[in-house]
Amino acid sequence: MPRKAKQPFGAKAAFVRAHLSTPPNELVKLAEQEGITLTIGHIYNIRSKLKKQQGGAPSVEAAAPERQPSSRDTSRDAASLDAQLRTLVIRIGLDRAERVFAELKASLARVV
Repeated sequence: MPRKAKQPFGAKAAFVRAHLSTPPNELVKLAEQEGITLTIGHIYNIRSKLKKQQGGAPSVEAAAPERQPSSRDTSRDAASLDAQLRTLVIRIGLDRAERVFAELKASLARVV
């Protein structure tokens, strides 16, 4: 009795990744037609590992509709930006930061 042809390593996972929007029940049937043996549990495991590699499912905040920033949010953002600017000035040095600001000031004066 001849042996079955062995699928290359990762063929099942590649098949599942190629059909992410297909429901697991249909994917098992589709895999059988292609000569691949899959179970629903295996499909869920592959998809779960893929989500972990991609950073997980979107958070509730990411799925929530955008809202207008409150004044508290904008002041928090401004404070964060100030802190980032101070860090950059420290990293590049005060003399170089002053030259960069002078160049920026000159280029903005030309635009206005």
